[in-house]
This record gives sequence, structure tokens and C-alpha cells, in this order.
Amino acid sequence: MKRLFLLLIIFIGIWYFYLSYCDWFRTDCFKVVFFDVGQGDSILIIAPGGKTILIDGGPDDKVLRGLGEVMPFWWRQIDLMIITHAHDDHTTGLIEVERRYQIKQVLYNNLKTKTSALDIIIKLFKEKRIKTTQAEPGMSFKFDNDCSLNILAASKELNLDENDYSIVTSFNCLNKKILLVGDAGIKIEKELLNQNIDLKSDIFKISHHGSVTANSEAFLKAIKARVVAISVGINNKFNHPSAVILDRLQNLPVDIYRTDVAGTMVFLANNKTIKLIK
Repeated sequence: MKRLFLLLIIFIGIWYFYLSYCDWFRTDCFKVVFFDVGQGDSILIIAPGGKTILIDGGPDDKVLRGLGEVMPFWWRQIDLMIITHAHDDHTTGLIEVERRYQIKQVLYNNLKTKTSALDIIIKLFKEKRIKTTQAEPGMSFKFDNDCSLNILAASKELNLDENDYSIVTSFNCLNKKILLVGDAGIKIEKELLNQNIDLKSDIFKISHHGSVTANSEAFLKAIKARVVAISVGINNKFNHPSAVILDRLQNLPVDIYRTDVAGTMVFLANNKTIKLIK
């Protein structure tokens, strides 16, 4: 009887692993995850075929729990890590991610700002010999099923507000577009609008947690998003998201999702739909 029970447990384990393996390497869909990391940003894109893109890591190690919930225990690899800019609420969580996951490549813009978190991160880059690449507008990273992550902005101007060094990316996949802008402000928005880039996107991660330093009416109208995600902490001291920005969004035909209300949000997309699955 004990032997039969043990064989049943082994069979269930193998079957679970098989289903998990097949699901992870699917090529007909992708996921975008907005982690609830409090007052900060951390986003994971799971591209068709299982390649992973981690954009920022939040202000502490909460991102580890998030990664553990959406990635199978047997997959410990981040294919592309993006540090949008140097502020601690976007970078600190990446320290433990680097220590616990295999990072294949890092994309950054400005790492010259001196912070204790960045000091540790840069040291880990060197110790682990992680490939690092400075972002340039026009760069494109290819993934399965003709999907790509495209760099729209990575300013090199001197003496910018640190937020405006944010790497702006567009993930294009299965006829869907996800626009992620870090904390980029109105200056960067104007530059993008002046370049006549097609900003229309299905999902937009609102800039700077809903601050009035960004998210201009013209920019929001150009994006024409169906879904707006706001990464923000409960009762944060900055009063993010701003009531002005929320009013601006209410006048647009968008669905608004917030991490301080919904927690971690997982969207599943394919050629036909985008839906919230968690």
C-alpha cells in the first residue's frame, strides 16, 4: 500500500512538472506582470517561448516573492534585466535577484548616480561577469514568434532630472503593444511626441507612479491605451497617484488597475485578447 501511494505521488509530481514545462514554453501567448512592490516599480514580461524580461526591481526584496509566484521553481533565469534609472525604488530589489537568479544580460542607461544599491549592483555585475549594455534609442531585442522589445528613449543629456534618464521601452508581440516608461517626465514625453513615433499601445504603465511631473494629456491621448497600470504603494507619502492624473484618465476610455488596490497583476495576451488572470 505504501509503495502504491509513493508511486502515485511520483506520478503526480511528474505530471505536474510536464504540464508546468509545457505551459512555460508556450509560443502562442505572453504574460506581463506588474508586481506589488509597494512604492516602486517592478515588471516582468514572459515572452512566447519562456524568455524573461525583468524591468526594475522595486525598493526591497518583495520582488523575489513575486518572481517565485509566477515563475516555475525549476526556472531560475532572467534573460534580460532592464534598469530604467538609478532611483532606489526601482533598483534595490535587483540586488537579491542578481544573487539568486542567473542574469544573462543587463540593459542600463545612467549608472553614474551614486547610491548604495547601485554600488552593490555594479559590484555584482563584475563578480558574475554579467553582460551589460548601455541603452540607445532604436535598439531592438528579438524574441520568439516575431516579438520584440524596442528602445524608444534613453536620454544622454547632462544634468537631467534622474527620472528623465529612464529607458522607455515598447514590447511588441502577437499584435499587442506594451509601453513602459519608468519615471520619465514631461520633457521626455514631448521629445517622443515630436518624433512622431507611433505610441499607440494596448497596455501602458503610467509614469512615475501617477505623478503630475509626467502623464501629460497629449501623451496619454497619443497612447490610446486600453489598459493603464499604476504601480504605487498604499498610503504613500507622495500621494501618488495624483488626483489630477486620475481625473485625466477618467476622461479616457481606459481600464485602470493599481497595485495598491489589486496587488500583483498578471495579464495574459494572445493574438485575440488581453485579460487579467490574477
